[in-house]
Amino acid sequence: MPLSFVIARYFAYAFAAVAAAWLASFMALSAAINAGFVYEASWGPANAREVAEGLARDGVCGQQDVPTAYRHLILNKDGYVLMTDLEGTRLEDATEMARAALAADPGTVEIEGGGSGLTYAAFPLKGGGACALVSEYLPQWVSRDLAGLLPNPQNLMLVGAAAGSALALALVARRASRVISRKMAPLAEAAGRVGAGELDFAVGSTNVREVNDVLAAMDAMRASLAESLEARWAAERGQREQVASLAHDLKTPLTVLRANADFVAEELEDEKDADLAAAARDIAGSVERLDGYVRLLIEASRGSGGAERAPMRPAELCEQVLAEAAQIARARGVTLDAATGPAVAGAPEAPLDRTALARAAANLVVNAAEHARSRVAVSCDVAGGHLVIEVSDDGPGFSPAALERGCERLFTDDSSRSSRDGGRHYGLGLHAASEAASAHGGSVSLANSPSGGAVATIAVPLCGA
Repeated sequence: MPLSFVIARYFAYAFAAVAAAWLASFMALSAAINAGFVYEASWGPANAREVAEGLARDGVCGQQDVPTAYRHLILNKDGYVLMTDLEGTRLEDATEMARAALAADPGTVEIEGGGSGLTYAAFPLKGGGACALVSEYLPQWVSRDLAGLLPNPQNLMLVGAAAGSALALALVARRASRVISRKMAPLAEAAGRVGAGELDFAVGSTNVREVNDVLAAMDAMRASLAESLEARWAAERGQREQVASLAHDLKTPLTVLRANADFVAEELEDEKDADLAAAARDIAGSVERLDGYVRLLIEASRGSGGAERAPMRPAELCEQVLAEAAQIARARGVTLDAATGPAVAGAPEAPLDRTALARAAANLVVNAAEHARSRVAVSCDVAGGHLVIEVSDDGPGFSPAALERGCERLFTDDSSRSSRDGGRHYGLGLHAASEAASAHGGSVSLANSPSGGAVATIAVPLCGA
């Protein structure tokens, strides 16, 4: 069915429910009239002459003698008010008619229409005086006690009809909400499953045409998304397998390179050539680190890579950082100033990813050595519960853009710094260092030294690392 039919149906239900509420209220008023509890709206005007003649004949002793369908005014023979329940213009009009009736013959009843459904009846009373009755075209309670306790029957009917209409509309709206929600349930379920990444399921259907159109479109989207993701996953799987294969193939030449570097270092030590021997040892150490990186690359391509934290003393990490910094400085031809704070030696073990943090520090040292004029400084210390590794150089320092965005991935727009060899930069070193520090709950901060040059600092908490 079309959605317009569903909506029109509940509009019809609402109209019928409101009509039923008003009909029930009207029938209740009619039943009260038939049972003698309420005067019908026309009773007062229709019986004004008869009631007036009866009161003129029998006299009026008090309010209880006047039917509740009338408001009244009683004057003495001198024209003064003895009792009344009228006010405003009605009182003024009734007073005028009653005073005119003082001079009328006994048994005379004067009836006039006052507009807006009002009827005035004035007549002289037995024994002197006059009375005026005012009736309104409204139903009234027969009992004066009920008239004093309850609103006018017509107002009560209107209140009851309005309350019944509101209740009826609320029930229809609740029913419509439940039915529409039930018809929309397959759409909500499909959207939730697609949002959760579940794409292998059959989209349901309803008996509403427009909802089925949306469900069909969602099913087409689900199928297209599943096909797109499958193609992407296949491409990524192929890339990972290719990277794993290439990384594995690198292990063979690295093994040969490391063995030959060790051999050259041993031969040069026998010949007492310290500089060449140190260079050969640097090559061997670098090859060993490359072999570790290749292992991590293979594990990452298999989806098993990640931080490997193990309890270790900060002094061991600092020793490795300074040793690798010395190799980088020798390779770049710059002077290295290395320092270790006294608090490092006594720092207790902490869970740290040694490989990631050493690589992060090495990235900072490489970055500093590439931009330094002649000197790089590396210091390790423990302060405020943090392991602090600071790397500085005597180069041109960071540009304002680099100070703000230098740790962003692929950021290379540092016009104030250019490498000593003019090599290309990829904006990965500082970002990788920042990621490694963040994984330990720390950070990398960039600054310029007041004496000139750039300063990069890794700060990692030891207690919560």
